[in-house]
Amino acid sequence: MIKKPILKYEEKGILTARYYHKKSNDYLRYKAIVLIKESGKKPVEIHLKFDGIYPFVAPMPPEEYTIKAASILDLSMKLAKWFKRYGYELE
Repeated sequence: MIKKPILKYEEKGILTARYYHKKSNDYLRYKAIVLIKESGKKPVEIHLKFDGIYPFVAPMPPEEYTIKAASILDLSMKLAKWFKRYGYELE
């Protein structure tokens, strides 16, 4: 029997990303839930759900996405890399 990891911390918030082009003012807004679990290979994760106006010209990332990481620092690097893949940077 596999035990489920105990939830240690949970935080809800809003993430805003701007399309990286000087002539564009497209923004994305995601509802974010950060979870930190007691144990596991990747105990830190973030669930993103799109909550805003769709971009006019800029490419649209997936509406829902989950990123898992070993630490908070690793999570923030993966999150920035994921947004950069679509041409956005975190605000």
